[in-house]
Amino acid sequence: MHFLLTLLLLYASVSRALYVQLLPHLLPGRNLQRDNSTYRIAHVEDINDNDETFASNARPGERCGPGFCGITAAHCNSPDCQLGYGTCDADKTPQGPPTKHIIRPRLGSVPYGEAIMSCKASLTFAMTFDDGPNEYTSDLLDILDKFQAKATFFITGVNSGKGQIDDFSRPWGSLIQRMHRDGHQLASHTWSHQDLNKITHRQRRDQLLKNEAALRNIMGGIPTYMRPPYSNCNKSCMKDMAKLGYHVVYFDLDTADYLNDSPEKIQVSKAIVNDALSNTQKSNNKPFLAIGHDTHAQTVYNLTAHILQRVNETGYRAVTVGECLNDPRDNWYRWDYRNST
Repeated sequence: MHFLLTLLLLYASVSRALYVQLLPHLLPGRNLQRDNSTYRIAHVEDINDNDETFASNARPGERCGPGFCGITAAHCNSPDCQLGYGTCDADKTPQGPPTKHIIRPRLGSVPYGEAIMSCKASLTFAMTFDDGPNEYTSDLLDILDKFQAKATFFITGVNSGKGQIDDFSRPWGSLIQRMHRDGHQLASHTWSHQDLNKITHRQRRDQLLKNEAALRNIMGGIPTYMRPPYSNCNKSCMKDMAKLGYHVVYFDLDTADYLNDSPEKIQVSKAIVNDALSNTQKSNNKPFLAIGHDTHAQTVYNLTAHILQRVNETGYRAVTVGECLNDPRDNWYRWDYRNST
């Protein structure tokens, strides 16, 4: 019995070795990279984005995209994983009816499908937070409550391995409901934080529609405001945002918090805000549209309270983006009154 088992193992080993030797000839244009345990196709050089045949080259459990296969977070979790191959968490779809059939009237004076760079209402300070919710977001809401401040949250649906925001076994859905209940503004930062300039038209729409469905599952409606990840939205992207009925929001005050996430470096971000709120700026009643990220500890536990204190000291009001643009709250969302069944 042991002799037969040995022969079988020897046959498998020889067959595998021959397969690896022949594979470059069977798959021209594809390179092999050896890892510590076995051989695998690690890089796909000449492949069309629509060609999914390479997926069959993955070992069991591997996640593949056009360029690599593997089992790390980078292979499985957005925004690093590759869209459209069935194994990226960004390819998941929220439950419930799709939102593409929701009526999208264009209300108010705020432009749709155009870059909004600044606020309009004098002495308003619109603090915005991207990429959440996150483990720090609950504490951030407490800080905002303490200062009686309102903010805008540009929410992502599934990025950074946090799971879907509408999965109520996780804390995100309840946090988003609290944001809405407390009078903060909810806006879209796409489903999985993909660069909208680097994906297809269909993928771009999916990024917005999937996030809409998740937010609808949480609070009953979809936002009319969005911010493109990496601040990238070219003419084609803007056209898609206009068709979907979105106000595209950028900023005119970058706190650079994502570059300064340490007790020492966050002082740089504080200095940026201090300079913006100087007497010279205030004399013109200049409003501000600021960007931060509730995914960074120093932003939540150090920078935000400093900003809000300075806002109050200088006579500004911490408001939502909609308020700083003089847009009535009724225009911030579109409600889904359809029966989910």
